Amino acid sequence: MKLDLSAIEKYAQQYASKVCEEFFSKNTNISGQQIMHLSNVGQVNVFIVKELFGKWKADTEKFKSPFFNFEHEDVKSALQSFMNVVSQHIQISRENFEPLLNNSVKKTIILLLDPSKYYDDFVRDSPDFILTKERLALLVKYTKINKGVAEALEKRIGKEEKVYVTEAISWLNEISGNIEFENPDKYLEMLSGKVPLDKQDFIKKVISVLPEPEAEKPALKMAQSFFDADPEELVDDEEAPLPTVAEVTAQIEKEGSPDIKLPNSLNDSFIDDLPTVNDLLKKEVISSNSTTDFGFNKPIKSIADAISLNQKFIFIGRLFDGDISSYNKSLEELDGCVNFNEAKNLMNKSLAPKYNWIMAAEEADEFLEIVSRKYQ
Repeated sequence: MKLDLSAIEKYAQQYASKVCEEFFSKNTNISGQQIMHLSNVGQVNVFIVKELFGKWKADTEKFKSPFFNFEHEDVKSALQSFMNVVSQHIQISRENFEPLLNNSVKKTIILLLDPSKYYDDFVRDSPDFILTKERLALLVKYTKINKGVAEALEKRIGKEEKVYVTEAISWLNEISGNIEFENPDKYLEMLSGKVPLDKQDFIKKVISVLPEPEAEKPALKMAQSFFDADPEELVDDEEAPLPTVAEVTAQIEKEGSPDIKLPNSLNDSFIDDLPTVNDLLKKEVISSNSTTDFGFNKPIKSIADAISLNQKFIFIGRLFDGDISSYNKSLEELDGCVNFNEAKNLMNKSLAPKYNWIMAAEEADEFLEIVSRKYQ
């Protein structure tokens, strides 16, 4: 199943707009307690609180200055106490709140319909390509639906403070294959009570192209055997007698002898058919340039179409840690780039550091060359 993210985004905007219209028509701002009771799907409210927690931590860091000792226990205690008081007085206007609600609804629908994608995105978005124990603890705290995966990940990390994303992804693939996810219908019905929805609208339609029926071919008539023919038909001139020697001699005397040129030697009869050295050299030059006819350097419409089956296996194994879903997702993103510079930036700043392409430079160069053909 592949989600239609644009359809999910559109619904999330409609939902956020309607909920905000109803709430802010009676209120100027929204508080923390009001957020926790805003949506009848608790996960939406919790995701909003998670976003606020991230902003709260970021604002705490802004207080720190190189001119003061923020590691002193008195300062740390005072700052923590101050920020705790601030957190008890959440006050958000519609302008700042609606984007938070929009994003929370979108994440909730993805968590419901494709939990594997939700967790995969979370792991891959880890800063510096490292998943920390602290980050996992927040995942467990703020994930209420299909929480089993988060708890299993936290259990796998054990006493380790951090792991590389590649290892966490291998854990995630193993866990996802052995866990039963919740039925999303109950929660979708609750969302639909506010803004009607159809689950199928969030799933990309797979269009199968049926081959055109072949035109009916006329029945072939069985070939006639030579031996089936009437012997009378095989002999056209049975009545015509062969000419006598006297008749042939008389015809030659009348019309003259035919002009027949005989070769001086047997080799002369074939000399005109032999190629010259220039012909051979010309043929060799043409052959050496014929590789362009195979289209190796021609522009392509889709990156995937230009990758052979053998290359696909190599790229998935060497460039995407054996994860076929990440490979397919990356090709979609690269196909959607506006130009080659955008595609190259995506590979250099995102894919290469994530999958450590420096260890597979040859395959990475080959992959880059194929991508470049998309934007020729």
